[in-house]
Amino acid sequence: MKKWIVYVLINMLVFALAACAPDRSATNNGADTAGGSGGERQQQASGESGSLADKPDKLIVWSNDDAKHVAAVERLAAAFTEETGIPVEIVPVTGSEQVQKLALAAPAGNGPDLFYQPQDRLGDIVVQGLAEPLDLSADELAQYSEAAINAVQYEGEIYGFPISIETYAVFYNKELVDQVPDALEDVAKLSERLTNVASDEYAFLMVPDFYYTIPFITNYGGYIFGESNGKYDPKDLGLNNDGTVQGMTAYAKFIQDNSIPPTMTIDIMDTLFLEGKVGMVINGLWAMKPYADQLGDKLGTAAIPTVNGKPATSFVGVKSWFISSYSKHPSWAKQLALYLTSESSGDIYYEETGEIPAHPDAQQNISDPLYAGFVAQIASGIPMPNIPEMSAVWEMDKAVDFIVQGDDPKSVLDEITAQIAAQIQTYGQ
Repeated sequence: MKKWIVYVLINMLVFALAACAPDRSATNNGADTAGGSGGERQQQASGESGSLADKPDKLIVWSNDDAKHVAAVERLAAAFTEETGIPVEIVPVTGSEQVQKLALAAPAGNGPDLFYQPQDRLGDIVVQGLAEPLDLSADELAQYSEAAINAVQYEGEIYGFPISIETYAVFYNKELVDQVPDALEDVAKLSERLTNVASDEYAFLMVPDFYYTIPFITNYGGYIFGESNGKYDPKDLGLNNDGTVQGMTAYAKFIQDNSIPPTMTIDIMDTLFLEGKVGMVINGLWAMKPYADQLGDKLGTAAIPTVNGKPATSFVGVKSWFISSYSKHPSWAKQLALYLTSESSGDIYYEETGEIPAHPDAQQNISDPLYAGFVAQIASGIPMPNIPEMSAVWEMDKAVDFIVQGDDPKSVLDEITAQIAAQIQTYGQ
């Protein structure tokens, strides 16, 4: 009940702030010396109509406060200053606090020109009127992978300049597995040879969470929200349709056939894999360093094998730069954002942070073979829906728990989807 009260209060604050957001149709909204509306300013920034506005005294960037991220941004900003003569002030701000601080500081003239956020916060950012939609040319769009651009769209409009992209893939121990099977359904053949539950030895492990089950949902015809013209419809839930029921039935069978404990946790999985007792696991890029430190040359990566005869989808997370609606220099802010996310900048960002850049060419420039599986998986990645209603969908974790422990998938999915729909109906009230 306490969590529900907090949730309601947060939503009341979001919509109250939205009412105070700037009027995007007003010609004096965040105008710089170039003048004109936001759309006209974006055209000027891309060189499609007129020249850029006069150079500002400086540009202000709110970066994440992670030390590696700050180092990368400072290095890139210094190069931008050298090329343009425009100083860039980097202000580290904790990522989870940026939106709240921006909503308070920006209207008072104390906000940044660019700020940094993951795409799953985009719905809140747009609802509060904190970022402007972008007008990007074909050449500018080509600077980002399709999965990255899809992730920074909201109701058909592009808002972000993707800087990095992440997903999960397969890590495998080369001493146990010569080659990752082409199909996930074929893992059971390896389980016959490698799995010995009594000794905590497994051919394959994954955590039974909704986050990782998405290929079994989408590849059988299920979906989270219906989409039309680039807009999600939160009233159209596909979490209990025939495809999702079939997919989750197949998932429960996969868990059973490979003797994967229904209560498997990330900590236990990591421990067993590091001890050399597991052939393959599904995990994110965040696990690469500890895995590589322990297993060394025995470690390999691969895209997730096909599910139901189709490339396995996976959720992708994208971190991006956004132009503040209150920026007085949006045209130059755009130039800085494009600079920070170019191919050469992507190379530097990877070098400093170890994160996969959103620029396709920069992804191919990565020489470390352990990244190959993740880069390959990104091609099948799908963005996690970025509308506020997505928060209700995580109730699906309960559905996964019940289904892998033997409950009827149809009954469980009907019940959980009804709960999700009821929670979504409260949004905006």
